[in-house]
Amino acid sequence: YLSWTDFEDSKKKGRNRPFFTYFLLAACTMILIASIALNGWKVEQLDANPMIGPSAQTLIRMGAKDSSLIVHENESWRLVSSIGLHAGLVHYFINMLALYFVGSAIETSHGFIAALILFVIPAIGGTILSAIFLPEYITVGASGGIFGLIGACLGDILMNWKLLFSNFVTENAKKHRHAFVVVCLVMDIALNSIIGLTPYVDNFTHLGGMILGLLCGISTMERLSADFFGVEQGCWSKAKQYTVRFFGLIVSVISIVVATIILMNGDGETTPCPSCTWLSCVPFPPWKGSTWWYCDDCGRVTAQIVYSPSLHLELKCPDSTSVAIDLDPNENLDREDLEKHLPEYCRDFCPKIDVRRYREL
Repeated sequence: YLSWTDFEDSKKKGRNRPFFTYFLLAACTMILIASIALNGWKVEQLDANPMIGPSAQTLIRMGAKDSSLIVHENESWRLVSSIGLHAGLVHYFINMLALYFVGSAIETSHGFIAALILFVIPAIGGTILSAIFLPEYITVGASGGIFGLIGACLGDILMNWKLLFSNFVTENAKKHRHAFVVVCLVMDIALNSIIGLTPYVDNFTHLGGMILGLLCGISTMERLSADFFGVEQGCWSKAKQYTVRFFGLIVSVISIVVATIILMNGDGETTPCPSCTWLSCVPFPPWKGSTWWYCDDCGRVTAQIVYSPSLHLELKCPDSTSVAIDLDPNENLDREDLEKHLPEYCRDFCPKIDVRRYREL
């Protein structure tokens, strides 16, 4: 047997280094740079994207989650490609900070395969849940996978609570350290939930990722053996461990399959819970006249200038209808200025735009 200190040190060497976490950090960084490059090496104004990042159209071109395209254009690859994208620098740094600490800790302690499963399955599952409940919004981010890692950590702590906070096994100093870890995880969940109320990020991805991470963690993460510490286990405890060993992973896979079938059989436009959008989208500040962002998809609208029979702007609304907006022929047409005002035109002229759900992308 190794001492506990030597065991922890051995986990940080050789193959136990968190290579998968490093790969995710590098991939997300390169994809963020590519998205800003595709956006003309500039970020949008804060009233368009408070995350300090590219436009909605750029994120769609890069592979953001778009339920309509997933269902009607068979672009199911967006369920995966959206995981590597981020709404902007704020979103990126918060996610990468959490990924570095939580991901590297899990991969160092439980291995590459466990970290891979705990990230990929919750990330995809969370994105599918978002596509079902928030079909009208485009969303991006590795948050589903990160919440999967956090959910697995919480599951690990709950399963080993008696050992981690046992007066017989754990010294007081280490119990305080374990309590600090729990507080940090809860604070990270709270912070990301607040970020989930802003454009391009949603709490359905967070919720789905954490639930699937908790289930997968039950099956993939190594358990502390109570027998090793001299704590006897009864037959019931041992039977319970073997029963739940693969239960969580099986339930997770089945849940993803069922959710995918529900998504692909839907229309890609209607949410089964319209009032649930408040969990992931809140206009801020709520008072009228000074809103920083809205809860709609007007940031995705497109338009073209038509010269006949009269000069006007033909705007394609989110519901696929088109409206004509008259332009003054005596004024110089500035295409960039017109493009910046498209979300405003959408809210002023497009039908069926619910002002309570405004979100400027």
